[in-house]
Amino acid sequence: MRIKYNRDQKIKGNLTRNFDKDYAFLEKALDRSGDIVKNVFYVGDNADIQSIMEEQTDANTDSDTNSIMEEQTDANTDSDANSIMEEQTDADTDSDISSATKGQTDANTDSDINSDIGRKTVSKRIVKTTQNNKKIRPKKAAVIYVDGMTDADMVEDFVIRPLLKNKCEKTGQDFLSYVENHVMETVDWKEDESFEDILTDILSGNTLLLLESCPKAIILSTKKYPSRGVGETQQEMVIRGPKDSFTENMRMNTALIRRRIRDPRLKMEHTMVGERSKTDLAIVYMDDLVQPELLEKVRQKVNALSFDGILDGGMVEQLLEENVWTPFPQFQHTERPDKAASGLLEGRIVLVVDNSPGVLILPVTYQMFFQAGDDYYTRFEVASFARLLRFAASLFAIGFPGLYVAIAAFHTEMLPTSFLLSIATARTGIVIPVALEVLLMEFQFELLKEAGIHLPGQLGGTIGIVGGLIVGQAAVEAGIVSTIVVIVVSFTAIASFIVPNESFGAVFRLLKFLFIVTAAIWGIYGYLLTFAALLLHLSQIESFGVPYMLPSVCGENLNYDDKKDHYVRYPFAYMKKRPVFTREGRRIRKR
Repeated sequence: MRIKYNRDQKIKGNLTRNFDKDYAFLEKALDRSGDIVKNVFYVGDNADIQSIMEEQTDANTDSDTNSIMEEQTDANTDSDANSIMEEQTDADTDSDISSATKGQTDANTDSDINSDIGRKTVSKRIVKTTQNNKKIRPKKAAVIYVDGMTDADMVEDFVIRPLLKNKCEKTGQDFLSYVENHVMETVDWKEDESFEDILTDILSGNTLLLLESCPKAIILSTKKYPSRGVGETQQEMVIRGPKDSFTENMRMNTALIRRRIRDPRLKMEHTMVGERSKTDLAIVYMDDLVQPELLEKVRQKVNALSFDGILDGGMVEQLLEENVWTPFPQFQHTERPDKAASGLLEGRIVLVVDNSPGVLILPVTYQMFFQAGDDYYTRFEVASFARLLRFAASLFAIGFPGLYVAIAAFHTEMLPTSFLLSIATARTGIVIPVALEVLLMEFQFELLKEAGIHLPGQLGGTIGIVGGLIVGQAAVEAGIVSTIVVIVVSFTAIASFIVPNESFGAVFRLLKFLFIVTAAIWGIYGYLLTFAALLLHLSQIESFGVPYMLPSVCGENLNYDDKKDHYVRYPFAYMKKRPVFTREGRRIRKR
């Protein structure tokens, strides 16, 4: 079958067992890729040269041995002749000397004949060895890998050199089996024959070993990605507890999880997502705690992913979520390995995506976004107070500006007289409406926040503090906004940052504009209507079949044990059960 590379079509087909054609196809597919290393050589090259040298050495040794034996024979002959000459009488001296001379001549003649025979035998042996080496044609081999993603020293020491030293006269599958069992003893390998899979493995950092006359190629595990070391998390800071965080290396991330859960029931299923990016993804779960229906659903959705490039876990989150029109996150993103391990021990699933410095945990409920990393490393009284503070701050962050607009613009009679006079005094000289005043300051705060994020290092924090003070003070002195609005916006900004999860806190900063607009149009009635619509929306969201408002609103699944780690945290002695979405019969934590 003729194979042809077409860049406009998906690569298909298998190896043809023709080394030159297969190598030419792979070379064409990887053409104009400056980081691809291709090395073609002959198997047993060094072994053939060494064998010939050993044969020649043996031949020279045989020749030297024959020469030494001939010299010893000559010496013995001379000694015998002298002895005979001494024993004979003077009368027979001439006759004996003639006889001895004749014997010596015969001995020398025999020695020359033996030497000639030895040299002819050695010559025949060398010629025979050379002829045999010419008859056995060496087999071609090719090694292909990506420079910078592969351990080149490992390929050189454990693949190329052993093949050059080993000589095998087998062909086909026998030759392939010989290489796998006697040469690749220290390297993990697998067989493959699909061009698509072979190219994917090469571009993933593995090494291709293509052997002549073999039906399949050998893929060697030689990955060595450039990656940074384990550092400290930047988004989920804690006072007490582990400080390490995930990196962009998927294998390092799974090792951080395995380090915390040394249980053989911790399973990791690996797959690839992205038609072009071929990004590695691991589905991590506890085999005895996860719900089988949940695991099967996650497998199906991951395998059904159809996108050209998956570059980060955030893309996986948006492609897998069931409700794409809600701003509320349906996955829990974390950079902390201890939080991922805690989720696994509760029967949840963790998705580890390569090139992403964090993992995704599912399913989730809204109250999980209020749990900080150090809630479980401090006293339960302190953790409970901090958690209640976060819940209260979230309500202020989402509704306080809208409530101020509704009361100050429409329902001033709801305020005490003294407080109303203070607001009126502060707004003296302000010509713009209250709603526009609040929106202007909130918009200014969001600008400073974005500037602080994208500016490098400590300069970002400086611009946020200095910019807020200068702009706020200048706006008050210019009569654009009142001091009470600056206080409201500042308090709202602080409250929005108390939420431990950044993606969940961003939702509050977004929805507060909706509350401000509805309050500016319909007053307190629009404010309350928006709040009711928000609760209705939250009650309809599900995260892989789990109600988002669990355990606050969960029908028959309501259980008192599930509230022991909700608004407050009970002592560990009373937290004996896992959450309700753990596999039935496995909720007791001591198992």
